[in-house]
Parts: sequence; C-alpha cells; structure tokens
Amino acid sequence: MNAVNNEMPPVPKPKPELNGIGGWLILPLLGVIFSALFMPFRLWHHNQEVIEYWSELTSPGSDYFIPLFKEVIYFEMVGNAIIYGTVLYLCYLFFTKKKLIIKVYAFFQIFSLAVMVFDLVLANQLLDLEIDSNDISELIRGLFGCFVWVPYFFVSVRVRNTFIN
Repeated sequence: MNAVNNEMPPVPKPKPELNGIGGWLILPLLGVIFSALFMPFRLWHHNQEVIEYWSELTSPGSDYFIPLFKEVIYFEMVGNAIIYGTVLYLCYLFFTKKKLIIKVYAFFQIFSLAVMVFDLVLANQLLDLEIDSNDISELIRGLFGCFVWVPYFFVSVRVRNTFIN
C-alpha cells in the first residue's frame, strides 16, 4: 500500500495472448485468398496467346515451330496446377486453423520459387527468351516469401497459438 494516500499500486496489465488471425498473419492470409481468387484469371491472361497459337508453335512443319516449347508449357501447367491446388488447400487450413499449415505454407513458398526459377531457366535456355523486369520482380517476391514468411510461420507465437487443430 502507498502510505501517503492508502492506495494499492497499479497492477500491470497482462499482455494479450497472441492468437487468432491478426497481426502480420493477415498478410499471408490475404495473399493466399487473392491467389485463390485471381490465379486462374492471371494464368489465362498470361497464356492466351499460347493457347491461340498452340498448333503453330508445336507443329514441326510450321514456320513458327519452337522445339521443346510444348515441354516447357507442360512443365508450367503441372507446376501451376500443384501451386493452385496448394493455395486452395492453404485456404482450408487457414480457416480450420490446422497445425499442418506451417509445413504446407513452407512447401508452397519454396515450391513456387523453385517452379519460377526452373521456368525462367528453361525459357531462357530452351526458348531463348530474355528475362525481363517482370520476371525479376516476381523472383524478388518469391525470395521474400521464402526468406520472410517461411521463418515467420515456424517461429511466430501467433502462428503457434492460432493453428492448434
């Protein structure tokens, strides 16, 4: 007790427990949701000309034939299908607060970066396509995801307290 005015000293407020989807965790959640919503449209827009000129680009008798073009596109399709399936699964894991999200999110970030790098290398080496500023910005975004969000998911108290199922 305080002898001067007979009051108790103030009790420190307990720190709020970090759990629930809040704080920095909102950013990966928004990224996953936007990817789930917009990835099909982005892929369609990105590959519209490929679809339109597929037979000319993949037929050996065509003047526009590009050797190994078909294989590069198949690689992209399989990689993007796995990424999109993982994004949909991540949406489920986020909203059901499953503990498995930590490993699946790490897989998503690392696999996405690996597909991007292999795709750039294949396109550059096999198709002689130049790497442009859009490719570099996508690569930086992928590196950011791997070097920031993957460790965050493994060490964050909020992540550990939120994903408990």
